[in-house]
Amino acid sequence: MQFVNAAVGDYHYDIILENGLTGRLGDRLSEHGHPRRVLLVMDENVNALYGARVLRSLEAAAIRAESLVLKAGGYPGTLDALREVSERMSGMKLSQEDGLLVMGGGQLCDTGGYAAWNYRDVVRLIQVPTTLIGMADWAVGGKTALEYKPGSRMIGSFFPPSLVLIDPQTTATMPDRSFYSGMAEVVKCGCAADAALFHMLESLSGRAAVQARMEEIAWRCLEIKRQLLDGNREKAMLGHSVAHAIETAQRYRGLLHGEAVGVGMLAVARWGEHLGMTTRGTTGRIADCLARYRLPLTASVDAQTMLKRLHVLGASLEIAVPERVGWCAVRQVDNAFITNAWFGPV
Repeated sequence: MQFVNAAVGDYHYDIILENGLTGRLGDRLSEHGHPRRVLLVMDENVNALYGARVLRSLEAAAIRAESLVLKAGGYPGTLDALREVSERMSGMKLSQEDGLLVMGGGQLCDTGGYAAWNYRDVVRLIQVPTTLIGMADWAVGGKTALEYKPGSRMIGSFFPPSLVLIDPQTTATMPDRSFYSGMAEVVKCGCAADAALFHMLESLSGRAAVQARMEEIAWRCLEIKRQLLDGNREKAMLGHSVAHAIETAQRYRGLLHGEAVGVGMLAVARWGEHLGMTTRGTTGRIADCLARYRLPLTASVDAQTMLKRLHVLGASLEIAVPERVGWCAVRQVDNAFITNAWFGPV
């Protein structure tokens, strides 16, 4: 079992990472305050895989639980899903002695966090991310967000959970594309702040080899994200400026988030190398590592649309630029830097 204490502002919460944890959730909750009741929120896919196991664990720990199963797909990130969760919380009359236990991918955990923030009473929020992107990136930070229209995540807040519980073995059930999209965030962590992790990723061959070391990989990513957020948050956002432009230009119907982050990181590194900010050869190593995990190196985007999205970023902004593998620096750049990172010479 691995344990880390994370923070949102002055508020601290614990993250526990342990193989097989889905069958021991009740025990871990008992060790951290034992809510008398919980509302367990999952989507249909997560419920089919883990619902019965989690409910048995809660019952064995004398925690009364009701479950709410939402439709799978994009629905968990919508206002309708928020309404369902909020109505069930209200119907159960959850209080500060109770908990909202949210288990699933980033969209569902975001919605659960927002529901807890928006609830009329204080309630313990327990998050159980089951996707690689959730473990490597989302679990630290306390961000919550909703879609008020397709592709938009403009409604949200920061609301730290009481506890985050992670079972790395749940990544074994992810579809290949979603799994490898999550690996882009892992590559980003290594590129931004951990050369040894990046070197490990360069040496692994195939998903089975990655899965065998998933506990270590997820743990190192959590530590990196926590340390970066405690120091300079922009370093944790390596590749994201370009990635967000790609996603919006494609109307969230093209690359997955992790895939876009990988392309964005590569673009920034390439232009940084062109300007002498980045050690020669760094871009090639990043490209080879991304390709190793079946990740795209380019994005199909209409040039004029992409240009508009890049200009929305503003005339001046701070972004992370990799100086070498394992280290990046935050640079104050103008819009021309980002534009050239995308449109400049390869």
